[in-house]
Amino acid sequence: MATKSTPWGDKKVVEETADEWVAVQTKTFTRWCNSHLRARDLEIPEGELLTAVSDGTKLLNLLEIIGKDSIQSVAGRKFYPSEKCKMEIHKLENCNLIFEYLKAKELKIVNIGSSDVKDGNQRLVLGLLWTIILRFAIDEDGKEGLLLWCRKNTKGYDSVDVQNFSRSWQDGLAFAALINKFRPDLLNYDEMLARKDDPMFVMQSAFDAAEKAGISKLLDAEDIVNSAKPDDKSIVAYLSMWFAKFAALAQKDALADAIKKALATTMHHEQLVSTYTADSSSLLSWTRVQSAKFSDEAALNVVSTDAVKELIESSNTFKNTEKPEKQQNLAATEALIANLRLSQRNNERPMHAPEIEVDDLETEWAGLEKAEQVFEDGAFELLDAYEHTDYALQRFSNKVSKIEDFVSNSAPTFSSGDYGSSVESCNALLKKCLNFKNQVPRFTTMMASCADFVGLCHEKHEGTQGAKDRLAAAQTSLDSLVASATDFESHVQEKLAEEQRLLALKEQYEVDLSNFEFSLWEFEETLKEPVSMCNSVDAVTAVIARTEATKAELEGAEASLVAIEATRAELEAAKYPVERKTAEARELFDSLTASLPSRFASLQAAHASQASKQKVKEEFAAASNMMMEFCVETTRLVTSLTRRMSIAPDKAAEKLNGISDTFNADGPAKLAAVEAAHEAQVASEIFVNSLCSHTVFSCRLVYAECSENLKGAIEVTASHILAQSQGAALSAEQAKEIRETFDVFDSDKSGRLTLKEFQDGLQGMGLVMSDDDSKAEFVKRDLDNSESLSFEEFAAFILEQFQSGSSEADIQVAFNGLCDGKDKMDEATMNQWFAADQKNVDYMNKGMPSGEYGPFVVEIFKV
Repeated sequence: MATKSTPWGDKKVVEETADEWVAVQTKTFTRWCNSHLRARDLEIPEGELLTAVSDGTKLLNLLEIIGKDSIQSVAGRKFYPSEKCKMEIHKLENCNLIFEYLKAKELKIVNIGSSDVKDGNQRLVLGLLWTIILRFAIDEDGKEGLLLWCRKNTKGYDSVDVQNFSRSWQDGLAFAALINKFRPDLLNYDEMLARKDDPMFVMQSAFDAAEKAGISKLLDAEDIVNSAKPDDKSIVAYLSMWFAKFAALAQKDALADAIKKALATTMHHEQLVSTYTADSSSLLSWTRVQSAKFSDEAALNVVSTDAVKELIESSNTFKNTEKPEKQQNLAATEALIANLRLSQRNNERPMHAPEIEVDDLETEWAGLEKAEQVFEDGAFELLDAYEHTDYALQRFSNKVSKIEDFVSNSAPTFSSGDYGSSVESCNALLKKCLNFKNQVPRFTTMMASCADFVGLCHEKHEGTQGAKDRLAAAQTSLDSLVASATDFESHVQEKLAEEQRLLALKEQYEVDLSNFEFSLWEFEETLKEPVSMCNSVDAVTAVIARTEATKAELEGAEASLVAIEATRAELEAAKYPVERKTAEARELFDSLTASLPSRFASLQAAHASQASKQKVKEEFAAASNMMMEFCVETTRLVTSLTRRMSIAPDKAAEKLNGISDTFNADGPAKLAAVEAAHEAQVASEIFVNSLCSHTVFSCRLVYAECSENLKGAIEVTASHILAQSQGAALSAEQAKEIRETFDVFDSDKSGRLTLKEFQDGLQGMGLVMSDDDSKAEFVKRDLDNSESLSFEEFAAFILEQFQSGSSEADIQVAFNGLCDGKDKMDEATMNQWFAADQKNVDYMNKGMPSGEYGPFVVEIFKV
């Protein structure tokens, strides 16, 4: 013995030598032979294998037991019993019969003869026994089938990965997993997993449990745990007995599986009903709440433009985030009830009639869409009114400020009490009065314009009432000023009786200049009208028209300005002082004239921009509406097929494939058109499109959901077609398992199994059949005499062997079979077959507390 580092620490292990493998094989093969020889009260003492088989009697008895044919029936003569087999010639004759029997069983033996057995050639005798084990225990070349059976039945167990018949078994967990798989009452795998650092304990526990299950102990735990590389032949011989024992439980496993399937179907239906009830109720409630929110007239009771924009932004956020998720929930809920009804139909269960139908959800959803659109239209209408109100308030403020300045600047003159001290001063004062009187009509007109602008303001706007109050105050101030001016002028005219020297030219100059400046103010306001507020082509066109009119007026005013400048020049030439100059008027006039080209350029650019944006909006609305209608129609067609109970699965598959072809041919282009239109909107800085209710996000979600629903419907229909073709409800897991076995043994990848591959495949599926029986089944299914079977023929046979049915009557038969004909299932039977999944045990205990399964089966098939 030597020390070797292993995954479990330093241990003393057997050196990896051929002699020690021989010792393990000798012990294993001896015990394997004895497990069969005990049927005739015979036994080979351990350590005496070569001596015991040297006269051939033990091996000939073994062959009759496992070969099920006597030596005389196969070879035509009897063998010498041990008490009469004393001479060398008798022993040699017996050994010859061994090889004649094996040859008749079509077992090819090479490199060993009768004398090798008689003389006790250890390696050749062990090789002969290994060949016999392969032929009669697991079938010739059947190691792969046994390995597949072991791998399949240990799948899903933590820390177990069966890849070979050697080191994969060294920690004992694979043996423990097999025991737990078939006899969970004998071994708790979780306890073994917790002790995996002690492989000797795990291995010994598994072997002890196997003995309790009726499997002879061919190996000792130390033969595997302490070996550098466990002997694969010994493990194969041992596992062949496990296979023989546990494969016999396959039929009852199938009965238990049928019950589990029925329970799973019922619990699945109950879960779907519960989920649909909760989801539909939640979705209906949410839809109604949102509809009420959008339908509430008070929602638009805001007083500022920013507040309206916040409402629109909130609506857009709702459309792009919360709503698409709920729209996806609606589609998922519709798919859920369709899947439930499809499963109920395929499992012969009554159709569920929910309190809230899909039509109810769709009706409420349509109501939400309408309420949302009405709200959005109202918000945009209010936004337009408030933006125009903001502009009207700006124009009002500009004009009323001039009136207020006019009143403020004029008031000191008419309240001073100074009526003049000379002709010049009187004339000057009268001039001011006249000038004031001449300006009053214009400011009165301006006041009327202010009133017009206030009249254009929306009543709910926060600035409207303040403008009304300011307008009233300005009107009062102007009226008071006019009254003061009238009184003041009266006093000045009384004093002017002797001091009148009116300078008509200067007066005319002042009047003309004032009139001209007033005109310039009007022109300036028109030319500064903001283009950014023009949100449509028509609005820009109207501004252009006003600008054209202003341009014409400016061109006509040139002559007036020249005349005023000429008057000023004449006064200055006469040495008469002129207080007001024309420079500012000229500067403003030249500035306004110079600004016209750039003003027209910006207006034309705004006009082109609005026209371009309008086209982009229309293109996105058209593309999104077309794609949405396409997805809605596709979903409607898929839903109509999945809801129809009368249509055959193959017909439904044909129609669904046609729908899929159309969807895959046209759908990507329609979505691409939406994406392109969306990119155009982003490039044009369009963030809100009032021409449609869709966004690129909702289009993507609806398209993806439509694609998934179509794919899911095709997959579900395909599974039912396969089940229909096999005459049974074939699950995806069953189809995968049968396909895996078929592919493993289809060695030449021809898509068909020969007789030998068919027999190996049966072993891989855990079916125990004699060669004659398996050959008869093969011939019966080889209808075209091709000496091979297709996957469909192989799958049909496997289903015949394990299918116990899924109808109510089938499950009644399954319970009856598990309970050995009794009307009640006791606790021991329930634990033996269902302890692996506690939820099944809990469900059955709740449904049949007394163990009487008949009423329980009737009840579970009501869902």
